Amino acid sequence: GALMAAVSVQLLDLSRFAVFRTANATDRSEAYWSALGAREFAEGVLMEAAGEDVLRSDLPFLTEPQIIPVERGVLTGRIRDGNNCLNINALAEAGEAEDAGGADGRIERARAMYDSLMQAIGAPPGAATRLKAQIIDWIDADGRPEPGGAEDDLYQRFDPPYRAANQRFSELEELLALPEMTPEFYAALSPWLCVRPTGDQPALNVNTLRVEEAALLSAAFSGRLSVPDAEAVLFRRPPRGYDALEDFWADPLIARMEIEGPERQGIAVTSRWFEMSVDVELGGARFVLSQLVELTDGGALTRHGQRFGPAS
Repeated sequence: GALMAAVSVQLLDLSRFAVFRTANATDRSEAYWSALGAREFAEGVLMEAAGEDVLRSDLPFLTEPQIIPVERGVLTGRIRDGNNCLNINALAEAGEAEDAGGADGRIERARAMYDSLMQAIGAPPGAATRLKAQIIDWIDADGRPEPGGAEDDLYQRFDPPYRAANQRFSELEELLALPEMTPEFYAALSPWLCVRPTGDQPALNVNTLRVEEAALLSAAFSGRLSVPDAEAVLFRRPPRGYDALEDFWADPLIARMEIEGPERQGIAVTSRWFEMSVDVELGGARFVLSQLVELTDGGALTRHGQRFGPAS
């Protein structure tokens, strides 16, 4: 009798676990499909908004997370303007000999923006200079380290040893592989830096750029526009943003710098890149989807660097 009772208890526990596991699997599946559905909806909204001549600053999905209650849970969607950051892949030429003045000075301008940004956010000058050299060495194809940089001979001494990528960064977390980078330094820099699958620096969107991101606007002009002046420019722009790019250039603080030529290409009122995330909590499961989205000149949408998880 005692044996049968023990077996009965064990079978009951197994049965309960099977029911729980089935319910949890169902929750995970529903969370996954809910995330995909939310992504499709957000991409549709994004393409509609991006089809306009000007991307406005007051679009709900850009100003704050969108929280949508669903049965047995909640869905949270976020979209961030992915133009408003410094693309570290713009600091060097990938796959060929280093030429800081190449591509009509594109690399030289990106490096000047990096230097100005590091100064504007108060990064330690020595560490910032060494990090820039190590970023360049990580991307370029030659084996000659920049002053303060790092190539294979240094990485081979690590445990475990590894090599410089000699190609563009695929994600920002790769910076943690560089000798100068620490978790604390990364935490300080990551809000300002980004990785885009191109060697071009995105044009800053002065409609969606937040006042607290004024250091980026200052850096876009190599520091000739001080951070306080950049804050003033962003603070007094129209509530919904500029109707045309020329309105930005007409601001007195901007006009007095007499910016001409390629430097003007670093400012825009539209955006090409967007960081999108969907977080679904459903029953006992949670599912997160994030991706980088590119809107091409032809109006098409391309997904880059999709990440799925965690699901529990």
